[in-house]
Amino acid sequence: NLYIPSTVRWTQDGAQVSLTQKSVYPFDSHIEFQLQSSPQRDFTLNFRIPSWAEGASLSVNGKRIQDSPVPGSFAAVRREWKTGDHMDLDLPLTKRLEPIDPRHANTVALLAGPLVLFSVGESSSAVARQQLLSATKTGRSSWQAGSAATPLTLLPFTAIADEQYSTYLLVS
Repeated sequence: NLYIPSTVRWTQDGAQVSLTQKSVYPFDSHIEFQLQSSPQRDFTLNFRIPSWAEGASLSVNGKRIQDSPVPGSFAAVRREWKTGDHMDLDLPLTKRLEPIDPRHANTVALLAGPLVLFSVGESSSAVARQQLLSATKTGRSSWQAGSAATPLTLLPFTAIADEQYSTYLLVS
């Protein structure tokens, strides 16, 4: 369920299985899995596809799974797994605007995949919806969006130190 670097080990019908996950998600959309099974076994692996992940894709041993994963569900892959099998999951980090509530549709937060991007520093300048949605990545965990005055610097909460920040921005 959580796409973080980790390894899980279990016994599947007498076989010792381990699944190792490697990624820098949520700062990159690609998540890699390596499987080990001694001996090989037939079972299902389920991969969580977040509701925001339109266009997600899943490959096993370099071959893309036929059915596109459905956002807001689990992609089930049943097969005979063996040591060396690898899976690649791509969860596009598409940017989107989320209003604070239905009555204030012009007060929005910018999200990139699962990350809420906070405007840091003085954010009193006007910004258009398209300017926010066109924000570009400027570092591992930083983005920049144009505005009427100076560009906005946007960071996920975990990257904010002592800066003044704002979750919601008024857009035109």
